[in-house]
Amino acid sequence: MKIHKIILLLPILILLNCSQDDSSTIKFTHIYDPLAGPQGKMNVDWIDQRVQIFRQKFPGFSVELEQAKWDQIDTKSMSDFRAGIRHDVLLTSPQILPKHALVGDLLDLSPFLSWTPKKIVEFSWSPVWQACVYNGEILGVPMGAHTRLCIYNKEMFRQAGLDPEKPPQNLEELISAAQKLTRDINGDGKTDIWGLGIYFGPSRATIELAFAPILWHFGGKLWDEKTKRAVFSSAAGIKTINFLRDLIYKYRVTPPWVLSGAYDDIVLRGFLNEKFAIAWGWGSYWIQPLEQKGWLKNCFPPHPDAEMTRAGIFLTPTNPKAQFTNAWTISVHSLSKKPEISVELLKEFVEPQALKNFPDAGLPGTLSNWQEPDFQSDFYRIWFQAIKFGRSMPRTAHYEELASAIAAALQEILVKNADPEKTLKKFQRAYNIRYAGE
Repeated sequence: MKIHKIILLLPILILLNCSQDDSSTIKFTHIYDPLAGPQGKMNVDWIDQRVQIFRQKFPGFSVELEQAKWDQIDTKSMSDFRAGIRHDVLLTSPQILPKHALVGDLLDLSPFLSWTPKKIVEFSWSPVWQACVYNGEILGVPMGAHTRLCIYNKEMFRQAGLDPEKPPQNLEELISAAQKLTRDINGDGKTDIWGLGIYFGPSRATIELAFAPILWHFGGKLWDEKTKRAVFSSAAGIKTINFLRDLIYKYRVTPPWVLSGAYDDIVLRGFLNEKFAIAWGWGSYWIQPLEQKGWLKNCFPPHPDAEMTRAGIFLTPTNPKAQFTNAWTISVHSLSKKPEISVELLKEFVEPQALKNFPDAGLPGTLSNWQEPDFQSDFYRIWFQAIKFGRSMPRTAHYEELASAIAAALQEILVKNADPEKTLKKFQRAYNIRYAGE
């Protein structure tokens, strides 16, 4: 009896196996965030719409949707590649693309896209595109642009005797304004409003949004692309950490509690709750909360009549005006059985007009979108400049380890008051011993 059951089950198992290997099914792996709420559903709905358009164009193919947590999708792609598990199209992180290149789990899209120079310019104007091209290979295509700048409370500027239409243009003006904006409102001897909110917590955000932009201002860099070695303990690195530390302990315009907690708790909630007059590293993904609070008008969704009412924005006031700029990218897995048709699905997800409605795209990553009337207001012109001036993180396969090394060094210096030069050199040396050359 048992033998008969096994024999009867064999055809079913064979059919199931065939369906798993069916090359007419394109697997698309996208992200989910358990805390995303309504925006998460909007992302999924948008993906479903693009899939339906693809299926209408290519009725002989079906699309199987898979999900991975937003901070695990790159790791999943690489580990599945090592295990021989197939994917076709998937979302990726531009900072991690060099590691993908080392592992070999992503296809070079160059032979499949066949884009004209005009089409490439649609994407290549953004620094995110530079992160997508590694050793001459196109490993992904940007789906938008996420960048950061500084935001300020216009009413607090008025109260401090500052012109609300003339925000700081350099670091000297920033410190001067922040000192005037740092105030004890109720006379109890404690600061109620801090002039400058900037995140210094133990995470990658501190390196990307605080340390790196100031390092670039002083002419330094985190990692040398020629020698493939960490170089963050240079003279510029010492100046950077001293400047950041002085914001708390010398100028007293930034509170010590920015050394802990999460990035959004410090910057987003700190500014919206009026703990900070100026917030550094304000993300383009936080435009909607400002509109909801009434501090912006007609800015979300974008509109030609956009107004900055209570909140104003300005470019990062450093010499290069540069902040970390990234986005989700979309790639094709190297184990794909149908790379040509997978690229056709990829194209549906980077169609410029469609990307305008993708919540996770952030700001437009395609140049033609920025030429539309909705993006001609002063508000969006500043964001456009922020993207153009923006920079990517170092193109090393060990970026995560580099960021962790710098984060640990900053915590020792800012929290434990360790010697800046010795500490930076200690962590730089440890990183280079393990990862130099890749």
